[in-house]
Parts: sequence; C-alpha cells; structure tokens
Amino acid sequence: MLLYRVFPYLATAKSNEPGHPLYTYPVQGKGRWDNPSLYLVRYLATSPEAAVGETFGHLAKWTSKMFVYPSLPGSDKRLGTYRFDETANPLLDLDDADQLSRRHVRPTHVVIRNRPRTQQIAADIFNEQRWAGIWWWSYQRPQWTVVALWATGNLTVASVDDLRGHPALDDAARVLAKARRGV
Repeated sequence: MLLYRVFPYLATAKSNEPGHPLYTYPVQGKGRWDNPSLYLVRYLATSPEAAVGETFGHLAKWTSKMFVYPSLPGSDKRLGTYRFDETANPLLDLDDADQLSRRHVRPTHVVIRNRPRTQQIAADIFNEQRWAGIWWWSYQRPQWTVVALWATGNLTVASVDDLRGHPALDDAARVLAKARRGV
C-alpha cells in the first residue's frame, strides 16, 4: 500500500538525520497516539490530499510561509510517498466496530482529543504485539484515513515531491475551503 506524509525535507540529510524522508523525530509525547517509552510513531495518510490536509488544515489561510520549516535551516516541507507492506505488517482499523468492541473502546474514545485516553488505547494495541500501527478517520475530513505507524522496518520511500503546484495541495485546499495566497 502507498502512504503519504508532509515533512521537512533537506536534500543532504542521511536517513538518521532530520530532513530525510525516513527520519522520525525522537522527541515525542504530544501526539494523540504517542508513547515514546514504548515506540516512536510516524503519522501518515492513505492519500496525498489527506497528508496535506492533516498538516495544514489548522491554518486559516494557506500561504507560501507554510512550506518553511525554520527549525531545520535550508529545508522546506515536501510530500513523501512511501511503500508499506500491510500484509506482512497489519494495521488495526479503529473504524471497525468489532475491533473497538473487543477492546472496550467506543468510537468517541477515538475521535475525541483526549490525549491520555488515546495514548493508552495505542499502548494497549502496541502491547498486543500483532500490529504495525493503527488507522482511523481524519479530524479534518472523516472521509480521509490517517495512520499512526510504529513498526516502520518495511517502510520505503517511493518519492519526494514539491508541494508547490502539487494536485494534492489543490485538492485539500478545495475540500477544506481554505483561502490561498501565493500557493
């Protein structure tokens, strides 16, 4: 399967350095599904427009400034496309009522922004030792699917694309009704 994410890209970065498409920032804990004492998580989406929408959806206006990542001089935000073998590394679908029921989790526990609760749900799923991560619906647009991936051993980079002029940027802006200036 193909997965997508927007990340700060630096052409000279090695795989263990910020700016590389496979780099995962080690300082985590603020994300809804983070559990840095158990794993590092990479957030992705199942479509390019979902990755763009999840990254920039909180901004009222979309401008060229949103592509700048000041913490990594010389970088800019790009769209990464990744290959992931979900057959060998299954993802737990948090939109599956049976899966939620088995874990005594309600859909509201997934959708609500209650970090301690979602982090506990993710820790419990991780501790089952059978899932590479989870997927659920996007906060920005429920028709989009987003992924929290903690087992990234078979994640490979398919491409890195400039977001300026990318169709995914146009699609996400249109669907989310975002005002755009210069992008």
